[in-house]
Amino acid sequence: MIVAERLRRIGGLLRSEHVISTKELSERFGVSQMTIRRDLARLEHMGVCRLTHGGALAIGSPLVPDLPYQRRAELFVAEKRAIALCAATLVEDGETIAIDGGTTTRHLAIALRDRKDITIVTNSLPVLNELYEAHDLTVISTGGVMSMASYEVPGHADPCLVGAVAERTMRCFRPSKAFMATTSLNLADGLSNALMEQASMKLAMIEVSSEVILLADSSKFGQVSASIVGPVSLVNRVITDTGITPELRHALESIGIKVITVEPGRNESNGPL
Repeated sequence: MIVAERLRRIGGLLRSEHVISTKELSERFGVSQMTIRRDLARLEHMGVCRLTHGGALAIGSPLVPDLPYQRRAELFVAEKRAIALCAATLVEDGETIAIDGGTTTRHLAIALRDRKDITIVTNSLPVLNELYEAHDLTVISTGGVMSMASYEVPGHADPCLVGAVAERTMRCFRPSKAFMATTSLNLADGLSNALMEQASMKLAMIEVSSEVILLADSSKFGQVSASIVGPVSLVNRVITDTGITPELRHALESIGIKVITVEPGRNESNGPL
């Protein structure tokens, strides 16, 4: 695991558990305690935590800087594929579904390419690109304004279509399921995203869909981004990897959200579908 990935995961653990020990992190990530202490020192310098004897204490929830799309597409690939494959099993023939923009939802589009008799409404340019030659599917673009998005520039979120036209088109449909992505999720702030116009489009997609299924690897948990989409109660199911903490899983299930966990590299899920 590269340093940037480990720092992001440690940051998520700090925000969800508030206090963490060097020893536990060393065992969890399979690196030395000295390496963990250097990681925590970096996070302290970033304002994420305060070092204590034997560990660190969270000191707030600083905003998560969004990585370039292409960089995010290279992170947690096995987890994202496993999540997407599980999500694809929930799509039934004859359904109309909505697919949000995101690196994980792109993998869902790939998983659905060979299916038939499904209508997909999306504002995601990567999803549209993946489904370009899926002739047995009905694929509908929302149209709209190109979001301030870049594959390589930090802070530019997902390449997608947003604005009044995109939202108005989305409200013309009633998808049975919306497969959503998120930059960040925590219990206090709910779902959040780097850009306001993308957060607004996500909410429009959620509001017209009968069921909302969040596809998110566990690195997104315990984080907050600049623009709030809405509370976690907007979501009916969460599909994630086994890195979700027991505390967060219990908290989500206690408010009626079904949590499905998948193990990368295995065609198995843990939780009710």
